[in-house]
Amino acid sequence: APLQLRELVNCRWAEEVTQQLDTLQLCNLNKHEENEKDKCENHHEKLSVFCWTCKKCICHQCALWGGMHGGHTFKPLAEIYEQHVTKVNEEVAKLRRRLMELISLVQEVVR
Repeated sequence: APLQLRELVNCRWAEEVTQQLDTLQLCNLNKHEENEKDKCENHHEKLSVFCWTCKKCICHQCALWGGMHGGHTFKPLAEIYEQHVTKVNEEVAKLRRRLMELISLVQEVVR
């Protein structure tokens, strides 16, 4: 249907989000084949955005046009992934140090 200029709405954040999504799509070209579990249930597209408000992974269509995430805060999924990997690695390092302490204590008890 034809649109009149007065019917259009200025969406200030749309350009920023589409640029971020383009960047995410370029990054995804370098990754391996997508698994079905990494796809949106609604749109069957790769999960590439993290909805900070809902604390869940969504596709870019859900972020832009899904309606369920209006006014929510989004972050690139790759960024959230890297943060979680870093945190898990830090926790593993702490557990390894604690294991070494416990092994040392057990050796002292044996002596």
